[in-house]
Amino acid sequence: MKEKKRRKNKFDVYEAVHESEYRCVRRPIDTRTKTLVEPAHKFEVTLEPDNFTEEKYALFANYQKNVHHEGPSDISKSGFKRFLCSGLPRSTRLYHGKEKRIGSYHQCYRLDGKLIALGVLDLLHHCVSSVYLIYHEDVSDWNFGKLSALREISLALEGDYQYYYMGYYIHSCIKMRYKATFRPTYILDPQSHIWDPLDSDMMQRLSAREWVSLAIERALKISSNSLTSFLQSDRATTSNFGEELNMGPSKFKLAVEYAIGQDRKQDSEGKEATDCFHAGTPGALSLEEVEEKIDLGQWKLKLGQRLVKLENLVGWDESEMSDSSSIKGIAAELAACIGPDLVQKTALHFG
Repeated sequence: MKEKKRRKNKFDVYEAVHESEYRCVRRPIDTRTKTLVEPAHKFEVTLEPDNFTEEKYALFANYQKNVHHEGPSDISKSGFKRFLCSGLPRSTRLYHGKEKRIGSYHQCYRLDGKLIALGVLDLLHHCVSSVYLIYHEDVSDWNFGKLSALREISLALEGDYQYYYMGYYIHSCIKMRYKATFRPTYILDPQSHIWDPLDSDMMQRLSAREWVSLAIERALKISSNSLTSFLQSDRATTSNFGEELNMGPSKFKLAVEYAIGQDRKQDSEGKEATDCFHAGTPGALSLEEVEEKIDLGQWKLKLGQRLVKLENLVGWDESEMSDSSSIKGIAAELAACIGPDLVQKTALHFG
């Protein structure tokens, strides 16, 4: 009774996430045989190197087929290795007198010996970063996004990592909304690169805009409601909006540009930005950095059933190519792959 009362009054994330594991589950005594009763199922979670195995690939193939609806030709071992098995080199470092794991790992979830889910993690000096999660179709209703997040929060606390980085947050994507239910969560400002609380006020702003820079909105003293009403009003009433915010011409101009042009950023020539090099996405390489650090000629483009290195496209005659694989068509495909959609980053802070 005392144990139940204590647990009711205090939530311990470490205890909660581990109590279902086979090694931790409590075993009652059989009154007839006086022996411990084994659980009906064996649930185990292990942190393993991000190496390739056939078991992991089978899970990946099932996930890509049933969640992302990819065909057999789109799923390959080489793609899986490149995407999820070639992360940061692993090592251990001494931090505050304790050994801390650094590098890329797979957190593997097994039920009765079968791999049912896998979380891809980057362990950094001060952060557990959630990279990707895959799960089997048989457990699709287990809410593995929330389950794995709790596991990874516990891992961060156990390993004395200061932050848990939950990855990108796209407010319009319903599947990502669960990230905003954890507290205290912070979201990265795409303009100032300052972390702001992902609270009810920020959620309201995100619901009203394509993207949000709280730094700009603070500077302009824009409340979430006033900008919402402005976005929904007629252009002829924008002068009233200026009076409402009690700002001068320059600030009003900035507010108008922010409100109606935030998803159509302009490049230095005044043209609409259509790629990630001009979108201002935090962490994205500039065009100059890409040219300096990446050998784009070695990248491969899928043309029908063929994979062609980009360097081999130089000098191709369009007359020798089908309409669907023309140079213009290839350019359109590449532009679509690196379009202007903006995403924002989230992280939990443990103090």
